[in-house]
Formats: sequence, C-alpha cells, structure tokens
Amino acid sequence: MNTTQRRYEIYEKLKKDKTVQVNELANQYCVSLMTIRRDLDILENQGLATKSYGGATLNESISAEPAFEIKEGMSQSDKKDIAIFASTLIQDGDSIYLDCGTTCLELFKRIHHKKITIFTNFWKILQYVDRNTKAKIIMAPGTYNPITQAALSESTIQFFQNYYIDKAFISVLGIDLDYGVSIPSMSDALVKKAILDSSNKKICLVDHTKFNKKYMSKIANVDDFDMVITDKQLKDDFQRENIKKAH
Repeated sequence: MNTTQRRYEIYEKLKKDKTVQVNELANQYCVSLMTIRRDLDILENQGLATKSYGGATLNESISAEPAFEIKEGMSQSDKKDIAIFASTLIQDGDSIYLDCGTTCLELFKRIHHKKITIFTNFWKILQYVDRNTKAKIIMAPGTYNPITQAALSESTIQFFQNYYIDKAFISVLGIDLDYGVSIPSMSDALVKKAILDSSNKKICLVDHTKFNKKYMSKIANVDDFDMVITDKQLKDDFQRENIKKAH
C-alpha cells in the first residue's frame, strides 16, 4: 500500500470513529510509529485532525478541506461513472470549463482527445496531457492553492469574466437541497461563482457522499444548475428534476 492510500484510509477511519490511535494504526499497516505520526501531522496541517497524546481526533470544522491526494482516493468508482456520463454531454467544438476536483480530473481523462476548448484553473490536469490530446487547453492565471492544486485569486476571477463558456462542470464538497451547493474555501467559491456567471450550461458533478452536507462558502442553489450528475448510490429521497444518476 502506498502512502497516499494509507493516509486516505486513516482519514476515512477518522471520519467514522472520530478518533484514532498511533499504536493501532502502526500495527494495522505494519509501519513505524514515526510513519503514522507523520501521516497524522499531514492531516493536522490540513485542518482535518487534531493530534492528541497517542493519537488524533477528527476536526469536524466546516472550513476544513482534504488535500487533493486524499480526495483522489474517495469514491473512485462512483466518480468514474459520473465522469463517463458527463463526457456524453460534450461534443467537438464545445468550449467547457473543468473545475478543480477529482471527478473533473476523471472527466478530463475521457475528453481530452476531443476537438474542444477547455478552460481550467486546475493545474493538476497538465500532468495528464499526452500526444493524443487534441483539446485546446487554456489555463487561468492566479495564486496557486496547494490544497486544491488550482489557481484561486482575484486575477483568476477577472480572467473568467472576459470569456463566455458553453458548459461549466463544477465540483463541490457539499450539497443540500435547501441550503444549496457549498465548499469550505471562500476564495474557491468566488472563482466558481464567476465561472457560473460566464457559462451557458451549468453542470454540477457530485457523488452521493456529498449529499446532506453544508460548508461555510455557498456557491449556488441546486436549481441554479441545469444538471446535477451523481452516482447510482444516491438514495431516492433526493428528488429534483435536474438531478441525474450516472449508470
């Protein structure tokens, strides 16, 4: 098991049990106590956990957001299903926006061979450009955010205000039918709002684990999106005309 997968599993255990012990984790993963302490240091630095004597407790603050490496391990098969469904909405000639997020990265892997224009502030995407990439990729400027691996600043907002985009694919961490869609970071939320204002079709990509969650920075109401694409594991309790399940 690699380091990223271990940290993801530790974070998942924290979310479930609210607390973890260094000794137990070291035995479970057959690594040293120092290795587990470094893992917990990473989670604490991201605001996801608070270290205590011999372990750590979950930080349930609504302003905390996992780093990309941890989010990448969450609900992987569901995100791929969502990405496949979303890719069918994109045709040659489209201009689209791809948000910073693991589901949008999965979508990029499935569409970069199309003759389209991709606007993005998500620098991680550049790692997946190859000789088969036919898409024209336009990178937004701005201050790099290591948590999201994206450009997030006033210059990013100003950049998107100068364009009109056919379809925007937005990732979020929380969706509540009454409150709306939200994320922890205000700077990220302001960028997403600017993109929604500059886009014709607005599409939210969100797996079932994000439902019934609220974060500090609201982006929009659920009905502001033309489509909300989720996975088949979402319970039937969440009924809206614009919510579509990927199969």
